[in-house]
Amino acid sequence: MKLVAVTIQKFRNFVEPQRIEIEDDVTALVGKNESGKTTILKALHRLNPANGESRDFDAVIEYPRWLLIPDERLGPLGDVVPVSAEFTPDAEDIAALQDVLPAPLPPDAVILAERNYDNEFFVSAVAGKDSILKAAIAMASVDKQDEAKILDAETLDDAITLVRSLSKGYKELEAARAKALAALPAAIDKFRYLDEGQESLEQEQIEALAARVPKFFYFSNYSLLPGERDLTHLAETVAAQGALSEEDQTVLSLLTRAQVKPSEFLDDNYESRSARLQAAGGDLSREVFKYWKANSDLAVVFGDDNVKVGQTAEGNVINHRILKIELRDDRHGGVKTNFSTRSSGFQWFFSFFAAFSEYQHSNKQVVVLLDEPGTSLHGEAQKDFIDFIHNELGASKQTIYTTHSQFMIDPTKYEKLRAVHDRATRENQEEGVAVTPVSLSADPDTILPVESALGYSVSQHLFLGSGHHLLVEGSSDYIFLTRMSAYMGANGKTILSPKLAIIPVGGISNMPAFVALMGRRLKLSVLVDGEKSSSVLDRTRNAAKENGIEESKIVTVAGVDSKLPRNSDVEDLFDPEDYVRLFNWAFKKNLTDGQLSGSGRIIAQVAESEGSYDHALPAHALVDNQDEFFKSLKSDSVERFEKLFELLNTTL
Repeated sequence: MKLVAVTIQKFRNFVEPQRIEIEDDVTALVGKNESGKTTILKALHRLNPANGESRDFDAVIEYPRWLLIPDERLGPLGDVVPVSAEFTPDAEDIAALQDVLPAPLPPDAVILAERNYDNEFFVSAVAGKDSILKAAIAMASVDKQDEAKILDAETLDDAITLVRSLSKGYKELEAARAKALAALPAAIDKFRYLDEGQESLEQEQIEALAARVPKFFYFSNYSLLPGERDLTHLAETVAAQGALSEEDQTVLSLLTRAQVKPSEFLDDNYESRSARLQAAGGDLSREVFKYWKANSDLAVVFGDDNVKVGQTAEGNVINHRILKIELRDDRHGGVKTNFSTRSSGFQWFFSFFAAFSEYQHSNKQVVVLLDEPGTSLHGEAQKDFIDFIHNELGASKQTIYTTHSQFMIDPTKYEKLRAVHDRATRENQEEGVAVTPVSLSADPDTILPVESALGYSVSQHLFLGSGHHLLVEGSSDYIFLTRMSAYMGANGKTILSPKLAIIPVGGISNMPAFVALMGRRLKLSVLVDGEKSSSVLDRTRNAAKENGIEESKIVTVAGVDSKLPRNSDVEDLFDPEDYVRLFNWAFKKNLTDGQLSGSGRIIAQVAESEGSYDHALPAHALVDNQDEFFKSLKSDSVERFEKLFELLNTTL
């Protein structure tokens, strides 16, 4: 079976039902902390757990608190279903259930699994009216000419009434057709279990259906392997069927991979079990290091020891068998350290493989639930892990994971993302959680990791391998340079070399960091303002020097013309009359250059006269009015931009 959708309602911060469509392979739940991502996974895990402690739902604690008393007045809360899941059966499921259910499952049937606050598990097969009628029509071999009339019936009972009426009219003329119609009501009744729910099935049928429903494997930071574990205590807990922590469950999964039980380390043949554990550990390590790239010289070593933990009243020594997990680092002379002292990233990575090893290479139907996987990993290691999730894990087991990390998101698989946003406020608690596709309608803070992932991906493709880059401060600089270069080219003057790919860096304050971080990988030239940002300019020059970038590749606007202010912006390359025209178009003003002070930066002069303004809008005004603008462009503007282009072209 495949999970196709899950619905969460009246559970913690979920109020109204939220139906979440699930992908065939990987679904990512993206959202801020405390948004409700983990709530979805926890609810699914409790629905039909594959691992860990099966915790019951508790309406008093987990029902939305402000609705608890009002809703109790309406009826028992135990009947409320906080989680339900929809599955589609595959050919194997249909074949396995064919002789068990009253009639074979139609291909488009849905298996619905639910658990209520009384912790009762319900499973039923569901299909729509048309699907039921088509299946019954096929079973009774009803003539195609009658099918359309029957499908027009509003209910199954209406269809039966219609069929009986039709069959009477065919008795004398078309016996075969009438016979098929006569058999149809009984066929419809066989498929009624698809319309009436679990109550119409026998217990044996319910159990057969429930056995086909996939279980949910949950893994979080609480599931990490310990550096040591008392196998004697673990064996006693298992024997007593006591509650197991997520950590204990991971240890048991590791032992299962080695095909041993905790109790088997306590008998006289423990050495053979220990050898088997070491072999399993080596096998698991080889698998882990296919994906762990940070340090391939590590090796995980499993061992055990018989440790004195006390003595009886009679003075007899009490020994317990202790499982020990160590990491040998061949990069540092083969030093062994306790597993729990290693980086949290590696602990998570290895523990997940240990916990999931029971299911990874099996045919057991499980849906994998990963709660914030890899958050302790380095960004590049997170990217490696997300590749594993999409290319290997999701290829064999449906996987749902939560994240707020940009590195755990693949923007090329945009359709597999779901935005989880808690809309409730102190004033309006009724809103609750909304789960939506990742789109412009989603909460901006919620989809920030998606935007960051997309920006990172775009920047990698944009920067790397695209030639020589010219860094400018912002979008207005980009527009002025590109539009003026196009004008120059159309009029036979010097243009900005097309070899220079212009990159706005989002402000002068970002320039030093960009040069420091990207200068070692890219060919760079830089255009910056003058002394108004002298400290930033000095830091930019220092960053360039440290990366071996020649100082001549850093160009200041003031260096274009000695008549310009020492703190000039790109806007100062325009004749004041030209720039004022752009300002007036942008803000619907009637400013004249004669109203300006005539000294200092043109932006400062305009702001002194008109007040502060968005410097990007005059650049957009140039785009909107370029034909009219260029008809009366002043010669001073042309000469200054031509000098700037000549200067920048020498930096190639």
